[in-house]
Amino acid sequence: MKVIWQQITAFLLVLAVALTISAVRISNSMSQQVFDDMEKRLLNYGKSILENDFTRSGLDQFRRGLSEEGIYIQMYLSDGRIIYPTYSTRAAAELSTEELASLANGEILRLKPTQRLNEDDTVVRLISVFIPYSTTEGDFPVGFIGLSTSMEQLDSKVRAVQHDVYVSFFLAGALGVALSVSYAYYQTRKIKKLQRATRQITMGNYDVEVTVNSRDEFGDLAQDFRVMAKSLLDSQEEIKRQEKLRRQFMMDAAHEMRTPLTTMSGIVEGLQHDLIPETHRERSLELIGKETQRLIRLVNENLDYEKIRSNQLVLKKQQLNGKKFLTQIKEQLDDKATEKSNTIQVECGDDVTIWADYDRMVQIMINLVTNAIQFSQDSTIVIRAKKLSDSVEISVSDQGIGIDKEHIESIWERFYKADVSRKNTKFGESGIGLAVVKSLVEAHQGKIAVESEEGKGTTFTMHLPHQAK
Repeated sequence: MKVIWQQITAFLLVLAVALTISAVRISNSMSQQVFDDMEKRLLNYGKSILENDFTRSGLDQFRRGLSEEGIYIQMYLSDGRIIYPTYSTRAAAELSTEELASLANGEILRLKPTQRLNEDDTVVRLISVFIPYSTTEGDFPVGFIGLSTSMEQLDSKVRAVQHDVYVSFFLAGALGVALSVSYAYYQTRKIKKLQRATRQITMGNYDVEVTVNSRDEFGDLAQDFRVMAKSLLDSQEEIKRQEKLRRQFMMDAAHEMRTPLTTMSGIVEGLQHDLIPETHRERSLELIGKETQRLIRLVNENLDYEKIRSNQLVLKKQQLNGKKFLTQIKEQLDDKATEKSNTIQVECGDDVTIWADYDRMVQIMINLVTNAIQFSQDSTIVIRAKKLSDSVEISVSDQGIGIDKEHIESIWERFYKADVSRKNTKFGESGIGLAVVKSLVEAHQGKIAVESEEGKGTTFTMHLPHQAK
């Protein structure tokens, strides 16, 4: 069953139950009110008779007046025999001994079903009240007065009241049904909008807009749906981007490995066939060794990157003397810097300490400084470190070619190169170093950022937290 029919059925069931209960209760209440009003009228008439001209002639006048309203008057002796308007025993009060005793004690006998036998032996159903009196004045002895009205007349009034109640509730029910159906269709339209949007998404169209402007759960659902669609759209774009990077990664990885493998293969083939002179053999072996180290470095960097991503990297942190550590990095890379006419400077206070894994910190700094050397010429590369309240700040600045702003965030991706011409460099830059650097810094619970301007240089700045106390 569709939602709209479920809603309509639920609304109708609730409405039917509510209206039925209400109609029955109100009908009963109003019917009882009719009986109560009649009882009150009869009692008031009876008291008025007893308090005024309580004679046979006066009673005749009352009887004629009340007969027009369908009300009958009877006078009874204490034992229930009728003495007015007739003495016929057939019209005696049909009261029990207990009821006669209550009247004798001065208690009023309230509304009670009775009957009267006509001369043609037809029975008239009545409803009566009985009021005792003890006065000896007037034309009647001690007894009680009865006032009656036709039960059929009273039932007619009750039916008229019930008819009005049921008609009113029928109209209310019809209006409720119309409103329920309209409301169900209104709510279902919101669901159908979400259904159409869902179909669009299943067809691969994530750029959908759901317009449900309401402040209820449907509005919240539509907002969540828009967020989901936006997330799926972003995910789709990210998947495309990652697929592009994957292809680029495969090409770059093949390129990075092909170059040293081709070199090594050519040299090995030359050595096997004695095509390389004896004087060049040592140089050839050195070249094979360098290319082998290049491959090992490439494989290790990729392994490190994957270890970090899968949380398999275990850091052995220790306190490092900042100035001594950074000076060692400078001395290790001075020769490379000199080859490109670069100079490395270290600016670090004696009180600076670094809480880090020594080997991984060396890997981070070697990558950053080597990167600065690669893309600088006749430049001063400055390694700075200073102690902050909650961390140590380490930066590497150069005056090289810089990075375009639109490429800055992408440099942290594996094998990404902002400039295709950088694929072939003197130091065999693979493009994975900065991805490893960022991952290692984050593994230390630190942060790294880059600021760069094309033609003016680049600064990498990282913050590593102090040892927890």
